[in-house]
Amino acid sequence: MGNILDLIDEAKYELRRIFKKKGEDGVKLPANFKRWAIELGIALVVGIFAGCITYGLLNKEDKSLKIASEDTVAIEDEQTAAAADGTSQEATEEPEEDFSDVVITVVDPSGYAPAVANWSQDEVSAAVSERSSYLEKNKYWTAVASYWESKGVTDNARYCTYLFDTDKKVYSASDFSGLSPEVIHIAKNEIYARHGYSFKDVQIYNYFMGQVWYTPTVLPADFSEDTFSETEVKNLDLINSLDSL
Repeated sequence: MGNILDLIDEAKYELRRIFKKKGEDGVKLPANFKRWAIELGIALVVGIFAGCITYGLLNKEDKSLKIASEDTVAIEDEQTAAAADGTSQEATEEPEEDFSDVVITVVDPSGYAPAVANWSQDEVSAAVSERSSYLEKNKYWTAVASYWESKGVTDNARYCTYLFDTDKKVYSASDFSGLSPEVIHIAKNEIYARHGYSFKDVQIYNYFMGQVWYTPTVLPADFSEDTFSETEVKNLDLINSLDSL
């Protein structure tokens, strides 16, 4: 803007100089010629100024359109690259492993011993944690845990379920074939433990204290085998004949 004003001032100055020179040379000019010439000069300068402004605006708009076009192309390139990258990742992703043939044995809580059958899983877990110290270094627990593992049971059911249903089913010698002496010995004493028998043997006592269903309520001196059912008596006679410990 400052340059345009300088041009106008220069034009006025040159016109005045010309008119002064013409007057000194004796040339007679029309009365309004000076005003017309100044106005013509100003009009030319304003026209040039307007042309510059118009050119600048058109050039700016052209640049904006060019930048917008370049941005659009860049976005399209990024989307194309992202799509190609996604396709590449899908192609290189390893297929998920199929575990459909894996079988996990879970004991239904309804199969728990009656004393804990109605407990929540939180209550069972808390009781198992509380009694876990009884099974540390217990000479029977390793063999019993292996027995449960052979049946696919490795969860809290090991502490909530009877080894054998000796109160409901009459077993035969073949049912105990291949079992370790420790498991057979515990199976026999489980018949007593089910009725709250308090064991004098520390190892047996600790084993059953590790079972959350067990509560010692009857001292040996007060216990009577008359409390056993006919089924339990038959199983007790059988297991006594197999027990080597």
